[in-house]
Amino acid sequence: MSSVVAVACAFGTLWVTRAGIAVAIAGGLLATKFAWQEIRASRNALLAQNSADARDAAALLHSERAQHVRLLGVLQLRNADLRSKLNTTRAEAAVLSQEAAQLRGDKAALELELAKQQESAQAQVFPWPRRVTGHGEAQDIWVSDGAPTVVELQALANPPLSSAPQRQHA
Repeated sequence: MSSVVAVACAFGTLWVTRAGIAVAIAGGLLATKFAWQEIRASRNALLAQNSADARDAAALLHSERAQHVRLLGVLQLRNADLRSKLNTTRAEAAVLSQEAAQLRGDKAALELELAKQQESAQAQVFPWPRRVTGHGEAQDIWVSDGAPTVVELQALANPPLSSAPQRQHA
């Protein structure tokens, strides 16, 4: 508006022209003042917005850190539980290993005792008379060092067939 007044004053007398210049300068100064106020207001609004954003980010970061701390606590508890189970399992494995070693020792002792028992239980083997082929007579069997065996008596009761065709048929 001051620029319109200044232009209108430019067509007047010298003092009116000077007054128009003064109005133009005053208008420019007033416009500059309003511009600086607008800049300050915008800057303050942006700083307030940045501050609010920073607070929101800090709150979000705080909540995430709190969640991570809780998660870390849960993981530490789980890790401690697993360590105790591992220690228990290792102890059980050691006990079982000792039992297995003891059982292996017992097995070796029992095998040694069994071998001793078998050595003492073994009977002395006596040579018996040999089997005859059936080509001899009954007197040959009874003349040997003792009585004939059951197999020899059965051979006497059932003499072998001498003809080849009968053997093939049977």
